[in-house]
Amino acid sequence: ISAHDSDDGDMTLLQVPQEAVGFVTGRAGNFLRSIEEQWCTLMFFCDAGGGGSGRNKDYEKLAIFGDVRGRRGAELLVLSAVETKIPGFYDRIRDEVVNRDKGKDDTGTWGTDTMTFKDDELSYALGK
Repeated sequence: ISAHDSDDGDMTLLQVPQEAVGFVTGRAGNFLRSIEEQWCTLMFFCDAGGGGSGRNKDYEKLAIFGDVRGRRGAELLVLSAVETKIPGFYDRIRDEVVNRDKGKDDTGTWGTDTMTFKDDELSYALGK
C-alpha cells in the first residue's frame, strides 16, 4: 500500500510501536474488531510504502479506513492501548495526531484538541 497513491481521503496511517502491536491487535484480532464496530471503520496492519523489510522495524503501520470522525475515534482508542503498554508515547506524537485530520471533513471545520489535567482534576473530569 502506498500512503499517497492509495488515499482517497478516507485513510489514516498510524505507526504502532512493535512492542505494542500484539496488545493493540488483541486475541485473534478482537480488540481491533471491537474498535471497528464501535467507530464504523476498517483497520489492518500493512506494509505501507512497499519497503517489505519484514519484522526488523520499530513500528508497524496500521491503516484505518472510514470517515474522519470514525478514524479519529478509532485512532485515539488504539493510541490509548499503546499508551497503556508504552507510557509517554502519545505525548511524543501529540502534535502530529492533533493536526493530522484538521479541516478534512465536508465542512472544513473538523478538528481535535487536547487538554492536560493535573491528577486532582482528572477525577473531577471523569465524574468520580
